[in-house]
Amino acid sequence: MFLLLAVLVACGSSLSSGPSKESAALQSRVVPAAPAPAAPAPSAVMGLDSPFAGLPGFPGNQGIRGAPPPMPVAAPAPSASAPAAPAPVAAPAPTSDVFKAFSDDAIANQLDESVAQAQTSGTGTEGDVELVSQQRIIIRTVDMTLVVGNVATTLDDIAELAQSFDGWVVSSDRSAKHRGFISLRVPADQLGDAVLRLRGMAEEVESESTSSQDVTDEYVDNRSRLVSLKATEGALLALLNRAEKVEDALNVQRELASLQAEIESKQGRIKFLEETSAFSLINVLLRLSPIDMPVDAGPDQTFSLGENARFRATFTPPEGIEDFTFTWDFGDGSPPVTSNRTAPTAEDDKRITATIAHFYEDERDSPYIVEVEMTGTGDAGLAEGSDTFIATVTKLPSIEVFAGEIIVVEEGETAEFEGTFTRPQGLTEITYSWDFGDGTAPERGVPGEGITSAIAEHIYADHRPRPYQATLEVKGQSEAGEVVSRSEIAVFVQEARGFIIAGWSAGDTSKTAVRTLSAVGQIAGTLLIWLGIFSPLWILLGGVAYLIVRQVRRNRARSRQT
Repeated sequence: MFLLLAVLVACGSSLSSGPSKESAALQSRVVPAAPAPAAPAPSAVMGLDSPFAGLPGFPGNQGIRGAPPPMPVAAPAPSASAPAAPAPVAAPAPTSDVFKAFSDDAIANQLDESVAQAQTSGTGTEGDVELVSQQRIIIRTVDMTLVVGNVATTLDDIAELAQSFDGWVVSSDRSAKHRGFISLRVPADQLGDAVLRLRGMAEEVESESTSSQDVTDEYVDNRSRLVSLKATEGALLALLNRAEKVEDALNVQRELASLQAEIESKQGRIKFLEETSAFSLINVLLRLSPIDMPVDAGPDQTFSLGENARFRATFTPPEGIEDFTFTWDFGDGSPPVTSNRTAPTAEDDKRITATIAHFYEDERDSPYIVEVEMTGTGDAGLAEGSDTFIATVTKLPSIEVFAGEIIVVEEGETAEFEGTFTRPQGLTEITYSWDFGDGTAPERGVPGEGITSAIAEHIYADHRPRPYQATLEVKGQSEAGEVVSRSEIAVFVQEARGFIIAGWSAGDTSKTAVRTLSAVGQIAGTLLIWLGIFSPLWILLGGVAYLIVRQVRRNRARSRQT
């Protein structure tokens, strides 16, 4: 449907040259209406973008229900340098169908009269717009975090504070003993005094931030639009009284209802801006002052580079504290590790944290300051504690170990082992052990000061075709922990040769005879087995050979007789 915007033109023309009586002049004043800018949601003005958004008790879409009437805005005297008031923004006019039953002259006259009435009624005149633009309308919000000795008592004190400033509590939350929240409004001109009073209630002001929002442009725009909407409403009311047909009256009534809804929306928005600028919002997050909880992270420690360092703390929880959380900061820039796993100890009043492992990958910034922070909650409120120790990270010294060359011995003979190793500076408590690889117990030793060799003897009872692997292991203690190095040697154990006289060995000779006899017996046995397996074939071949020989003899005997 096309929009009849004669209302808009009539509103502007009535201020200059007066209404036109001609239909053609009326049509020449029809221009497109500018769309109304969308007003920000009330929640934005209420400060929902503050860091307190989402906390229990934080106001969401609460209005200013129960607020006192808006404070009047003082208008300073106009000056020559004052900025010109913006032109009223046209409101949507009723559709042309509504005016089909009325003449153009009647519409123009009624619009001019409505504009004049709206301007003289005090609703958004040009003078008001100019004065408001000079005054500026600011909405202020303060967010505070306070550490207090008693959350419930402080919430009551803050509620009384709001009343003493002729303000009120918007919302509050005291569901947790160690945490609370309250939101209040106080007169804007007393905001500084209220903040000072709140600071005085706290043991510590953990954080405080103030934000301001200038809504002057929005306020002026809404008042200007309200003038046009009121003018259009007056015209529609007059036309409704002049309607002769039921259909015309219904059309006007429908347009009037839509227009009045928009007027109420603008009026509500204007009132909201006036009240929120007159009364500033203060959001206060309360934290209970924590009880001291003794924590022991242990003595200073030294770790080797790449070693699996392990951390565990002992703490003494106060009575009434049952739930615990701890965080380890290893001091090397890696992310802290948080856990809530704790366990009781043999001492009834102490508990220990779960063991946390960490790898240090760089020793250049060593030593590091390691810190553990403990937090506990329960019926007694909040408990906190922390402790630190120094972690020194170094590279482990290296021990070079050489077990020796290959050893060849006979079974029952004594094998001599002589390995060597290095002694790095700072290495103490050096020990070595020989594992001969045959299942016997290792032989251990402690070298004297300056000694770098490990000597041992061992007798292998049995020979075997593959060598034994003997291992020399050297251990030492350093600041970063234990150092261990190993080296292996192959030991070939041969079979013993027995008694030998002038190069002749009875044992060797007997062994050779036995081996020869065994070989002969093996061959004979093999032949018997073959003969047994192929015996049918031998019998058949023997029979055939017998028949052939017999036939040959018969042939020879016959040839002699002839």
